[in-house]
Amino acid sequence: MSRPERGQEGLNLHIYPSTLEGASRLRKISSSVQRESAFSETHVVGMRRGDLPTEEQVAPDVRFIRLAGTKRTGNLGRILKTLLWQPRVFLTYRRQNVAVVAAHSVWVLPMCAALASSTGAALVYNPHELETETVAMRGLKRWVAQRIERRLVRKASVVTTVNGSIAQWYADAYDIPTPIAVTNIPEDDGSTTDLRADLGIPEDALLFVHTGNLAPGRNIPLLLEAFPDRPDRHLVFVGDGPLKGLVTEAAARQRNIHQVPPVGPFSVVGAMRSADVGVSLMEGDSLSQQYCSPNKFYESLCAGVPPLATKLVELRRVLGPHADRWTVAPEIDALRAWIDEITREDIAQFRATPPVVGSWDDQVAPMVRRYQELALERGNARARQRVSN
Repeated sequence: MSRPERGQEGLNLHIYPSTLEGASRLRKISSSVQRESAFSETHVVGMRRGDLPTEEQVAPDVRFIRLAGTKRTGNLGRILKTLLWQPRVFLTYRRQNVAVVAAHSVWVLPMCAALASSTGAALVYNPHELETETVAMRGLKRWVAQRIERRLVRKASVVTTVNGSIAQWYADAYDIPTPIAVTNIPEDDGSTTDLRADLGIPEDALLFVHTGNLAPGRNIPLLLEAFPDRPDRHLVFVGDGPLKGLVTEAAARQRNIHQVPPVGPFSVVGAMRSADVGVSLMEGDSLSQQYCSPNKFYESLCAGVPPLATKLVELRRVLGPHADRWTVAPEIDALRAWIDEITREDIAQFRATPPVVGSWDDQVAPMVRRYQELALERGNARARQRVSN
């Protein structure tokens, strides 16, 4: 499809109720679509926080815009942020030339639908997980979220998800065309961080690497308890977060456990390249977690490193014939036995026939094409209107 002239079709909006810190997926999506489409500019609209810029240029013609909510904290602060911030978003853009409005959370979907109706823009829904099926979605909160999705998802011109399993769930649950799956394949600057040399790990030892936030939901306490104290197995955590203290305490007790600071987002795959095994032990207490696509899992695959994963639906689907060998139950005895028994022969077999995940450009291409179609449809509609007038 030929691309219309730049700036012809108005604003492309992405609305997400967060401060946009670490919003790599949003940055990649907005940049990819803007680069290949005719929108005048793309705004990713989030929440203001005192130490963050109110406007931030993240790519050509792509800006993060942070609008005020409230300075209050706690449960009341969270409620007020939503009640005050959403009207500000609506009022900021209701009289602007908006081409597309994308809701990145179920909770902003009603406001985005209203904004799309007010401006004549197309509505897009881009949930970042299986939103109504998370651990936090219970009782009345879940009932409300389900009703919002069921009522509004059919009004969206485009629905995207983070993987094929969630796309199929949405198609089945709401009887809609299968959404576009855009898996968050990491960007890679081509570098390699030699963790083995940096930490003095012997060449003959198997090196396990865990990347990303040291936070609950990743079975980090279980991994620390299960990891054997043996010189031919080493575990490195590349990252920071609320469980860093737990990791550093374990590293002080066991010489084969290490923690190093996080690296830049383009260098995570490079840090994983020195590993023999990546670690992606996500918890699976909710349906959303069962269907998740953790970044660390794909960082391993993009580095050519087999990932040790929990037995989650989407991860087993991607691993295919390797799923039985490279997934484990989140139980201490099973995990300890797996770590003890894995061999270099197992690793070589995986590397001989790895899953093919492609690149970010491969993943986002169908979404970009659909946005180009939306821009073309809008341009044709505006041309017809000019003729009729």
